[in-house]
Formats: sequence, structure tokens, C-alpha cells
Amino acid sequence: MPFDAQAVNQLVNPPADWQAGIHTQWLHLQDLAVWGDLKSSQIGLLPKLRKRVLDLGEKLRSVCNDRGWIPHPREQIKNALGSSLNLLDSLSKLEESATALEGGADLEIFQNALRALRKAIDQTLIPRDSQLAALLDSQYQEEDEN
Repeated sequence: MPFDAQAVNQLVNPPADWQAGIHTQWLHLQDLAVWGDLKSSQIGLLPKLRKRVLDLGEKLRSVCNDRGWIPHPREQIKNALGSSLNLLDSLSKLEESATALEGGADLEIFQNALRALRKAIDQTLIPRDSQLAALLDSQYQEEDEN
């Protein structure tokens, strides 16, 4: 059975309101990383943290990209799942760097913003990715049965 193109399109493209919200949250996190009062005794941690925030933004952009240019729904699903995996990896690396922060007036605000971003990502992408994986698996199972 072929993919329902409309259903695939809805799943691979996160809702516009979620994209806008996640963009706002990431901008706040970026502002805190660059301009906030964060401290660490570990040399080079803050520039590394800033680079990881930027990388996270690039991965978020990738997750939010329209996949309509990809001709086959199966490839759209694979691309969406790959983008999510890269995003979650980038987020984990940022969280790892953030644990080495030791102080500063904006430390708690930064940590709360990072937790809120993680929550927003997990609440939307984990269920969506499970649906995408199930849809992809069902197609492979149908091919095996034929």
C-alpha cells in the first residue's frame, strides 16, 4: 500500500506554531549564551557552549525545513527522522556542556531555558518520530509480505 502523501506531509513538517515557539525559545537561549552572565573555571567552555547553541539552532532549522522537495514520501520520512536524531544529539551535547557551568547571575535562567527547550522538543518530536518510524516499518513489512 503506498504512503498517504498528505499524512506524511503533516508528520514530516512540524506544526507552524511549534516552529515559531521553538525558534523563540532558541533565540532566548542564544541570547543568554552570548550576552548572559555565565561563568566557568574550565578554559574554553563558554565559546564551546556558544558554538553548541548555534549548532542546535542549525539542527532545529533542519527539523523545521519543508521536505516537499524530496520526491518520495519514504525519503521524506527518513530525512525527517535523521534530522530529529541530529537535533537530539546536538541538544545532548549542549546539555553536557551546560553542566560544567558554575555560576553567574544568569546561570539559573539559562538552565531553565535549556530545560524548557528540551521539554518542548521532546513533547513534539518523540511522539512524531515514533509515528514516522511506525509508518516506515509498516511499509517495509508490507514489502516483505509481498
